Amino acid sequence: MALTKFLARDLVFEVNLGGSGGGFVEVKGLHSLTHSPNSTDADTSDFESAGHDEHLKAARGDTWTITGFTLEDVLTGDRDPGQAACEALAQLVGPEAMGTFRITSPGGNTITFTASVEVTLAGGATNDAAAWNATVKTSGAMIFA
Repeated sequence: MALTKFLARDLVFEVNLGGSGGGFVEVKGLHSLTHSPNSTDADTSDFESAGHDEHLKAARGDTWTITGFTLEDVLTGDRDPGQAACEALAQLVGPEAMGTFRITSPGGNTITFTASVEVTLAGGATNDAAAWNATVKTSGAMIFA
């Protein structure tokens, strides 16, 4: 099969429920998924660098920003399980605040990682659908499969 482009909306962003429920559940209601890599350089410039900066890559990190709409059954109050799982992680501290996340492409390629999450809860202006946003910051290396 030929290589083709695909739409960002065909990526699936999931969080692992852990505990007795176990397994991954999709975070639904999203309209944007953005990857932001970052790194730290160790300065290795010396007199022999002849005035040019030199460095070694000392550390790498990644942040995923997911944005969308709050999903809730307005009659029962039931929430989207993926959004609710992210919100629960966002209330924890220490090792308990780390969750496992997975992104799957349409072709089945996955990126799995451990991360903490910060959630911006429902909000918006008068005529807006209630927004939902999360910043997911990796801890350790991402695993590509």
